[in-house]
Amino acid sequence: EINQKDFLGAMRKCQYLMPKSGIVKSNTAYEEHYIAEYNDYSFIVRKITRNPDVPYGRSFECHVQTVFTNLGCNQSRMVASVEAKFLGRPPMVAWQIRNGMYSGVTDFFVAKGEIICEHALNETNHSRSIEESIHEEWDADTVS
Repeated sequence: EINQKDFLGAMRKCQYLMPKSGIVKSNTAYEEHYIAEYNDYSFIVRKITRNPDVPYGRSFECHVQTVFTNLGCNQSRMVASVEAKFLGRPPMVAWQIRNGMYSGVTDFFVAKGEIICEHALNETNHSRSIEESIHEEWDADTVS
């Protein structure tokens, strides 16, 4: 039998090549993912990313937390947050590092949400498009 508590603390390490951007050359990113919470209603994944080969890369880490919540009736919610953690005194360009980090993480989670919606729609054979689903969710969030 599988015990949910066995999932807590499960860790995965990976590395991948980040493409060249307007500010930095291509570089290797190093990630550590771990499950911080797991139960019948939600789970939380935390991720720490390091890019030591970019300018000031040894002075900061990107900390991301993603919470997946079961809302019932085949509905779920994904909430992600990001923090730029500086190791020691932040460099003078810290605001640029933060802005780039927030922008990149936001783009990633928008794409991730779209893929999840696409697969969920394929699984349930709904005829609504991804755009309709996303717009309805935005409308519901702005009303509440």
